[in-house]
Amino acid sequence: MITTEDILNMNFYKKEKFTGSYLGMRYLIKKDSIDGSDVFSVCIWPGPYNFETTEDALKTYAAFPFTPEGRQLAVDWMNEQWLAGKEKYTG
Repeated sequence: MITTEDILNMNFYKKEKFTGSYLGMRYLIKKDSIDGSDVFSVCIWPGPYNFETTEDALKTYAAFPFTPEGRQLAVDWMNEQWLAGKEKYTG
């Protein structure tokens, strides 16, 4: 499963976005702003292609507060999504 250590620390997201993968599920995490509040913006999609070359219809998005708790919620959500759709990620 994905852990909070896998997705780096909070300070990283203040300047960069992060991409990774877990058993066929690709993901992109970045800091964003929604209605003036900072959030973790998370996108997942089935591999093997990168974000730019994957059809938008295959991408699923979610947002979580830009807090340590929100970081854990993002990890939990990605793990739930992988478990619920592992057939499409593992082929």
